Amino acid sequence: MGILDLMLGKSGPGEQGVAAKSYTLPKETHDFVYPVAVRRAELEAFAELLEAEADAPALEAETDDMQAAFEDLTGEGDTGIDTDELAERMRRPRRAVEPVIERWREGFERDIGVVYARSGTYDALVAFVKLCKQRDDTASDAFELPESFPDAAALLKRLEEGTDTQYRAVVHTDLLPDR
Repeated sequence: MGILDLMLGKSGPGEQGVAAKSYTLPKETHDFVYPVAVRRAELEAFAELLEAEADAPALEAETDDMQAAFEDLTGEGDTGIDTDELAERMRRPRRAVEPVIERWREGFERDIGVVYARSGTYDALVAFVKLCKQRDDTASDAFELPESFPDAAALLKRLEEGTDTQYRAVVHTDLLPDR
């Protein structure tokens, strides 16, 4: 009987000669996560990064400029490029990360604690940081990385190390941010 059988479906006797009971936990209310130790400063730095990116001049305000630039490049009036869709794609990484960081900050009571990272959380945070770095490197973009960015990068490193393992925990979904 494997760990999945024990945790999510079948009850059975303890393993390796230990008399114990296992309990069935419903998949609808429990999920596998990676517990990762983080610092409050890292969470706050990531929250600052989210705020800085959200407060930078809105991408939709620049869609007319983008459309004009595409028209200049192609020499045509209708480029077939949907600048509104492009602006929406640029906002998606932040929207995916905001609820995760918000939930982690809500449950954080000390300077060091544990957060629960679902599968895919690390990738979402990396996508957002890449977008921020790309915006920071673009001369025409008013966005600038906050001074606390190294702490946000440290959070990514902790998540990378914490999720690059086969060991996971099972927790109730009430403790997790929405997907």
